[in-house]
Amino acid sequence: MPSTDLQESKRLPVGVVSTEAIEQLAPVLPEPSGKERNRKRRPRGVASGVGQVVLTSIPLICGDLLVVLGSFYGAILVSAALLGYAPHTNFFFQGLAVGVSFLGIGLLMGLYPATGVSPVFELRQLVLSGFFAFSLMLATNAMVAVLSPIELLVGIIGGIVAMLLLPVVRASVRHMVADRGWWGERVVIIGAGVQGQAIYKFYQRASQRGLRPVGLVDRWHDAQPLSPPLDADRFRYLGSIDRLNRIVPRHGVRWGILAPGGCDGMDVSGVMRFCGDLPHLIVLPSQLMIPSLWASPRECAGVMGVHVTDHLQSPVNATVKRAVDFFGSLFGLLAASPMFILAIAWTKWKSPGPAFYGHTRIGRDGKKFKAWKFRTMVPDADSVLEDYLERHPEMRREWIEDQKLKNDPRIIPGIGHFLRKTSLDEIPQLWNVLTGEMSLVGPRPIVQSEVQRYREMFPYYLRVRPGITGLWQVSGRNDTSYDQRVQLDSYYVCNWSPWLDTYILLRTIRTMAMREGAY
Repeated sequence: MPSTDLQESKRLPVGVVSTEAIEQLAPVLPEPSGKERNRKRRPRGVASGVGQVVLTSIPLICGDLLVVLGSFYGAILVSAALLGYAPHTNFFFQGLAVGVSFLGIGLLMGLYPATGVSPVFELRQLVLSGFFAFSLMLATNAMVAVLSPIELLVGIIGGIVAMLLLPVVRASVRHMVADRGWWGERVVIIGAGVQGQAIYKFYQRASQRGLRPVGLVDRWHDAQPLSPPLDADRFRYLGSIDRLNRIVPRHGVRWGILAPGGCDGMDVSGVMRFCGDLPHLIVLPSQLMIPSLWASPRECAGVMGVHVTDHLQSPVNATVKRAVDFFGSLFGLLAASPMFILAIAWTKWKSPGPAFYGHTRIGRDGKKFKAWKFRTMVPDADSVLEDYLERHPEMRREWIEDQKLKNDPRIIPGIGHFLRKTSLDEIPQLWNVLTGEMSLVGPRPIVQSEVQRYREMFPYYLRVRPGITGLWQVSGRNDTSYDQRVQLDSYYVCNWSPWLDTYILLRTIRTMAMREGAY
């Protein structure tokens, strides 16, 4: 049973993530391409307004149509081969109808031009649009005529393939056009404080989201000094707030982000009076970073409020997550059984001792459990580590800060490095998932000594089961600092949904294949 101190620590702090955390999260929040890009300045004379929206949408439309039509016509060939039917010409026009309906549904769901949207939100909209488009085709066929077996099979196969491929192709298209000077929409950051600078750097890196920061605007008029002064090598200052009506058309800007955090004396309502030329304005809270993925505006007594949905408190969501964990871990254990035999034999050949290693970790609600791994370290690992740190005192700081070493002397040569680099050493934790101690996706399980490093964020860790994979694992992993890991865990809990879990699982496949951030 958790101690009284532990129960007391489960009280949620007032703020979710501090404004300064944006700067920590900016380099590590996952993007479709997973790497930082060099910025290219858009040439003069580029299309603006509606033309820029069209240019930004065209590559996304082409990629989506390629998937939808390819999935539909491919499903026809597969279904015809399975059922022995010969495809007829009506299928050609049905495919076009599915493509057009998908574009219409996607437009209503914000998929074009999808400027600045989160990849998790985009994943949900793409999958739902594909589902609705193919379901509409089946429903229409059933209403106008008898639904034939081949039409039913085409709809099922084509819909499943499209829903699987749409997010992958959309991410690839964004990756290809992210640095093209003609793609994306320009955004001006209003507020040059710590919050505005963090947002500016975030969108410089996250070029795949389609918002191109052209510069920062601050001060009421040019006569006021800019304090603290901006680093001209890292930030572009465009002028004062009272010049927005000239800055916006000069730079072809359609988006503005009002970031008052860290700007002394900035009156948000006063600034908004100068933003009339901006079709799209995002106003950020000045002090706190509230859950962002599933929040929506809500009128409250004549004042705009933010409605935040806590998906973790939904019994349906909890049941779905546990069902996915149970059946996913059961299938994973059965599929990985040959690898278990190979890893056990290889480990025992290279190092005496047990093949598995169990370590006590903190789970949901503070309950302690033993997390299992393939043993990747020598039996006397603690003494080996202490001896190494005594002989290499310069490495002690790295160990204290991150609890990891890039050149860890404790790892078993060969099998140990292979299992850790591929993250396969954590496969035995599928047993922890099956028994309900862990989840497929969640914060990385921590030990008691790490609790103090979570500080006020620890109550968020206690709300969910720790996971085999999570935002930390797909966001640079060992290349990130411990503070960034804490922020990522908190972000995950505050923004949890089945779609975020799906996104992380898809990113995990890529991370394992590319061995990103593992050592």
